[in-house]
Amino acid sequence: MAEQRRSRGALGGTVGVLAAMAVGVAMLRGSGSGSETDAGTEAATTTPTATATVAPSLAAVAPGSAGDDGGAGTRPAPGAPYCGSSRYVEEITLQRWAGGDFRISVWPTEEARHADDRDAASAEIWQAVQGCVGGVDPAVAESLQDQLRCHESLALVPGRGGEEYATGDSFDVESWRPTPGRRRWISTRCGNNLGTDPTSAPLATERPDGIPPQHRASGEHA
Repeated sequence: MAEQRRSRGALGGTVGVLAAMAVGVAMLRGSGSGSETDAGTEAATTTPTATATVAPSLAAVAPGSAGDDGGAGTRPAPGAPYCGSSRYVEEITLQRWAGGDFRISVWPTEEARHADDRDAASAEIWQAVQGCVGGVDPAVAESLQDQLRCHESLALVPGRGGEEYATGDSFDVESWRPTPGRRRWISTRCGNNLGTDPTSAPLATERPDGIPPQHRASGEHA
């Protein structure tokens, strides 16, 4: 699968869980698999990968003035960005790079990590992301959603090196990663080894609703 850097844009059943954890733990503890197909994952679904250079756009990129919710989830006026707490989300932050690349970090609630219907939880988290950062270019949104679904599906996989979860504390999705697709969620570590990471530090870490971040972004995890 061709990997293209996405840049130059502004941000615009329990059984299933246990199966995902078993496969995830095997990979995360040293399998090092790079195969095109991941044994033990769900039935393959074809996920198109954008191969052309794209220009992601995000409708709401400037910090707003929604007032300080203090992380308590107070809602702003209708139509204003909101990046605070909800059923499955504690907080959402945005990191931006000079070339237009960006990373969205979602701190999931315990309810999100233990959700029975992970597809539904992923969809609700994605709605929260859109409510925070705005509308993303479809070519970029496809990859972001797939990365997010992977993180939510593997949310209970134990971490290493003292970390409780393999995802880290947050689900981190990046604009420059090609869509990994469900068949390669494990071998690509939710897409984390796809694409070319920025070599510079991000310009800023912020909440588009103008509230100071309550969490510190720590970068990508498995």
